Amino acid sequence: MTRISGHSLIASPCCKSIYKTPVYASLNMSAMGYWTDGAQEHGLASTDGGLRLCRCGAGYLLMDSTRIDIEADPEIEFADRPSDKQLPAIIENAASPHVEVTARRNYWRYLNDEYRMHYRAHRETEDAIADTQWRSDYYASLQLVERIIRKLLRSEPKYDFPKAERPFTVPPFHPSEEQVDNMNKLLALILAGGDAPFKADGLEIAELHRQLGQFEAAKKALSEYQDEYHEVFKQMIGDQVALRCNAPVRFRM
Repeated sequence: MTRISGHSLIASPCCKSIYKTPVYASLNMSAMGYWTDGAQEHGLASTDGGLRLCRCGAGYLLMDSTRIDIEADPEIEFADRPSDKQLPAIIENAASPHVEVTARRNYWRYLNDEYRMHYRAHRETEDAIADTQWRSDYYASLQLVERIIRKLLRSEPKYDFPKAERPFTVPPFHPSEEQVDNMNKLLALILAGGDAPFKADGLEIAELHRQLGQFEAAKKALSEYQDEYHEVFKQMIGDQVALRCNAPVRFRM
C-alpha cells in the first residue's frame, strides 16, 4: 500500500519558493484499470511525472527542486499540481525539454479523456448485449418445463455456462488537430532525448505512433522493445497495431 511518513521541504528551481511535499514510506503502483496512453483508473500512485506549478507561474518538476530534509511545518503550502487547463501555458513557457515532455504527456492523456467517456459507454453497451445473449442462449438450452420454471423463479444462468464469443470493439478514434499536434511534438521531443535523464520508453513511442495512425512505425518500435516486465502492455499495443486500430484502449494487468 501507499504510505506517507511525513512531509519535507523543497525549493522550486525557478524562484526558490518553499513548499512541502509528502515523504513516501512505500508506494503501491497498482490501479483498477490501465490505458495504452499511460493513464490509470483509480491508481494508488501519481502518474503526473512530478509536474508542479510554482507561484511565480513557472512549471517545474519535483526531481529538479532542491530538497531540504527537515519536517515541514503544517502551515507551509503544498507544491501545487497544475490543472489540465494550465498545461498549455506550461508547455509554451517550459524551462527545459524534460518539463515540456512531462507537460505534453499529461496533456496527451487529458485530451484523450473525452474519448474515454465514449469508450466506456460503448463497452457498457457491448457488455449488456453480451449478457443478454448469454441469458437467452442459456434458457434456450433448457428443456421447456425447466425453462419455464427457471424464468418464473428468475434464476440466474449457471456461472460456467459458456458465452458466445463476440469481437472486441471500440468506438472510432478521430484525434483533433490539437491532439495530433501535441502527439507529434511529444514524439519528436522523446526521440530527440527530451526525456533525459530517463531513457525513452519504447512502448510510449509505439503508442504515439499508433494513435497517429503510423502503424508500421509503431510495429518497428514494438519489435525493438525487450523489457518483459511490461509484456501485457506490449501485447495490448501489438494487438491494436495488427487490427490497424489507433484508439486508446483500456486493459488490466
